[in-house]
Amino acid sequence: MRPIARRRTLVAAALTALTLAAAGTVPAAAAQGDHGGRGGPHRTAYYLALGDSLAAGYQSTPDGGHVVGRGYAQDLARTLGARAGRDRRPFEFTDLGCPGETTGTMAGGGCPYPHSFTGSQLEAAVAYLKAHRKDEVLVTVDIGANDVQRCAAGGSLDLPCALNGIEQVRTGLDRILGELRAAAGPRTRIVGMDLYDPFLAAWVTGDQGKALATASVQLSESLNGVIASVDARHRVPTARVAAAFDTGAFEPTVPLNGQRVPLNVARILQWTNMARGDIHANDTGYRVIADAFLAELPKQYPN
Repeated sequence: MRPIARRRTLVAAALTALTLAAAGTVPAAAAQGDHGGRGGPHRTAYYLALGDSLAAGYQSTPDGGHVVGRGYAQDLARTLGARAGRDRRPFEFTDLGCPGETTGTMAGGGCPYPHSFTGSQLEAAVAYLKAHRKDEVLVTVDIGANDVQRCAAGGSLDLPCALNGIEQVRTGLDRILGELRAAAGPRTRIVGMDLYDPFLAAWVTGDQGKALATASVQLSESLNGVIASVDARHRVPTARVAAAFDTGAFEPTVPLNGQRVPLNVARILQWTNMARGDIHANDTGYRVIADAFLAELPKQYPN
């Protein structure tokens, strides 16, 4: 999902790993992590977050500014890091998410937001995974929103644009997951994610908004169906974010700001910043997304 501002600096360790990988050298942390069998107190657990502004943790602020690095990936990293710490295991988190990324730019380069890696995000991710082939690595992927979100701009839905965007997601995500799978080691877990529908917020703007909100759910279901299908083809579980946000639930209605609105509309207005026109999740929404990813992992992961 596309914001407008500068990107935060990536973790220095990530840059080191990518540089060494490009030179054909396995980082010391990866080599050391190979000792001790399948788990053990000294084996490092790694988490790599990939995707767009949701992976980057972008949020607008009430004063018209923004923050990055405060999203689901950070929430998930805190939970996994705490679990690893209880087992006396080191934990490393790397976030390559680039705001504005589409499936095309993720694979081919050209993310419009400043970023530290050269080439494409996919190339950087592949180098990271090759450097950590023997390690326990979790990879989360969210991508596809920017391929279609422009199709609902201006208060109406451009159906040909939407169908073309969904097809771009089908082919682009297939390439992305294929290359990630090829680079990943046997102890790498890749988890994808479907998407909530920010355009449900249009419901509260009147009859035309209700029509847009209704149509947007149909678009969301089509897009999420494609994401789930491609994920399954690559044996990647899909975090069910749309279900967590009750995206299809126009019933029941619930109270919100002195009126009654459908449950799915309330979720969007309470769990994202759409009340001020920002499609990104807020702290509550990002926690819901993190929990959807956790639901696709073993209860004690990493173990």
